Amino acid sequence: MIVCAALIVPPDSDVYTPYELSGKPVAIDHGNGTAYAALQMLEGAMPRHAINTVAADLNPAVRFAQLMRGEFAATVVQEPYITVAEKAGCRIIGTTFFHGTWVMAPETITPETYAAFLRGIKRAVRRINADKRRYVSYYLQDHPDRPEVQALKPEDYNLDRVRLMDPTPIPEEQARWAWEWMSSWGILHGDFDVKSQINQAFQREAHELAAV
Repeated sequence: MIVCAALIVPPDSDVYTPYELSGKPVAIDHGNGTAYAALQMLEGAMPRHAINTVAADLNPAVRFAQLMRGEFAATVVQEPYITVAEKAGCRIIGTTFFHGTWVMAPETITPETYAAFLRGIKRAVRRINADKRRYVSYYLQDHPDRPEVQALKPEDYNLDRVRLMDPTPIPEEQARWAWEWMSSWGILHGDFDVKSQINQAFQREAHELAAV
């Protein structure tokens, strides 16, 4: 799955471009992909020393409520809270996309089992891409107790933000870039070692089996 991350500000904000967030508190959910996406959006618009992030709750509903109360200038969310924010009159300051599918597997998993998982993902990708509007209702299941999500209708969503592609082996050059970029922020330490970070033989065999 390709995840869309959006930097949002409340309806009464005087911020219209990412640069205008310089020095202002931006709430990010450390440890999640959206947090890294937020850093990438911000550093593309301002020098790093101007980026002012604050640790925020991992629950997007909590972050959205805090944003609307004015506890920080901006935050980062993914669907369905991008659509929730739009319906509430919030302004989207920037968006980016990243690979968000879990790819880790325990050592007890065999290539055959992982290949079955990959085949299941491929079938889901085909079905959802054939009728995205039908499947956005699944977002409601993830937030059953949030009235702002339950109030959304399928036609409210921008389907361009719902992107799926068949799973592929992890490209070494992308993994290396991501490691080195995260190291530059002090999130990871040490040099990238492809042999210890990616089981290339395992993933190659699993993907070959999944293609059969």
